[in-house]
Amino acid sequence: MGERFVVSALVLLVPDVEQVVEPWRERYDPRVAEGIPAHVTVLYPWLPPTEIATEDLEALGAIAGGQPAMELVFERIGQFHRGLWLAPDPADPVLRLIEAVTDRWPDYLPYGGAYLDDPDDVGPHLTVALGRDTDELRTLAEEVTTRLPLTTRVAGLDLVVGDEDGTWSLRESFPFATPSPPTRD
Repeated sequence: MGERFVVSALVLLVPDVEQVVEPWRERYDPRVAEGIPAHVTVLYPWLPPTEIATEDLEALGAIAGGQPAMELVFERIGQFHRGLWLAPDPADPVLRLIEAVTDRWPDYLPYGGAYLDDPDDVGPHLTVALGRDTDELRTLAEEVTTRLPLTTRVAGLDLVVGDEDGTWSLRESFPFATPSPPTRD
């Protein structure tokens, strides 16, 4: 029998936002059934789980520890590739994290490099729906918009792994830097 976990990803889990978008994701995002919670992808695919070494985990800890926690607001909605997404604002901290991770592991490009030259690339996003037609997405976008903006604090980078059956689970979390308390004079 082969290794149980066959794929990994680095993500920003957003449980506060998931509480709001979960009903739509359950109906319109087939990945929910695979155990994938609401998230913003940092790097997928990442290393095969069997190849993740202690040094890789330590490097993730150092990268995350060098980033401040993120306060993200999801208020912009868009469509792409038969999907509906929410964009985090500001996107810059997420983009810096993506850059730090891809600089450390240059052989692993976001989405395997599939969208590098895609003019419709939307950058960091949280997927709400996949595999839907344009009219259905337009109606869903109107419904989702009534619940925006959504605000959350992201305290760390999460490593999730998928198994042979397509089921995902959290393997490890790497906390972002905590601000130092103010000093007294």
